[in-house]
Amino acid sequence: MDSVIAPNMIRLLIGHNLKAAVPLAAVVLAQATTSVVDEAGVGAAILLTMIGMVLHWRAPRLRMSLEEHMKDGKVTDKEAQRRIRFFHWCESVATVAGIVVLLAVMFDLTR
Repeated sequence: MDSVIAPNMIRLLIGHNLKAAVPLAAVVLAQATTSVVDEAGVGAAILLTMIGMVLHWRAPRLRMSLEEHMKDGKVTDKEAQRRIRFFHWCESVATVAGIVVLLAVMFDLTR
């Protein structure tokens, strides 16, 4: 992509007819912007999916920790169940959101 943008931008900068070069500038900027948005989308998808995976991996530790706090009397049974449901909801949403963002970026790239 950069190998296409650089020669076009050089032609734009050294050209004398700026009015004729405006459509070329629009194409160059559109290509650069699309590239940045796609890269940011892939990065966001990877980040969301990784957050979901980490939350899934830490779920057994969370349950054990909450059981210990219940035994010590620091947390009630209802609060422990509420925390478990909340973290289960967050891990599922983060994983699915990461996959959806990745699919959206891939769909955008194929158009």
